[in-house]
Amino acid sequence: MNASGDEPAIVGALVERAQGGDAEAFGALYDRFQPEILRYLTHRVGNADTAEDLAQQVFLKAWQAIPRYEARGVPFKAWLYRMAHNQMVDHFRTHRQTTDLEGVEIPEEAEAEEALLTAEMSEALTLALSRLSEDHRQVLTLRFLMEKSAREIAEIMGRKEVTVRGLQMRALQALRRAIEETGGLP
Repeated sequence: MNASGDEPAIVGALVERAQGGDAEAFGALYDRFQPEILRYLTHRVGNADTAEDLAQQVFLKAWQAIPRYEARGVPFKAWLYRMAHNQMVDHFRTHRQTTDLEGVEIPEEAEAEEALLTAEMSEALTLALSRLSEDHRQVLTLRFLMEKSAREIAEIMGRKEVTVRGLQMRALQALRRAIEETGGLP
């Protein structure tokens, strides 16, 4: 993605053309933002196939809704992140997670121990994260998994940057408490 100062103008022009029904302009927006939205959803749902499906739904809904899109001081990317977040929430409301063990290879003994420790750590963190509010989970995912700045998170979440910094601090404190309450990390 182009990190120059022209970025908002380029995206704005593409959005304007897409609002007029230009599928090629929307395709350019898709190419520009789909990898990042997909990465966000993959981190949040933990399954690449599900994340791909959700990302496709996000961009289908974006194509349907773009004629009504209004910037209102919020970048187009933040609008897409909100749609992705809402799509993920809808997915979790309607689907229960299951694990398919078919085709799982049994690792060597040393690999098995490392895999077990990694799995235990992941399970402990997942349990601790599940005890947090949705806002806390979202800010931690955006900051530490997606490596977004406080400014970018503020745009995505529709909040002030100072609010996001405070939310991040409270989320980390809540995560620490949740880890302690669930027996700590392995």
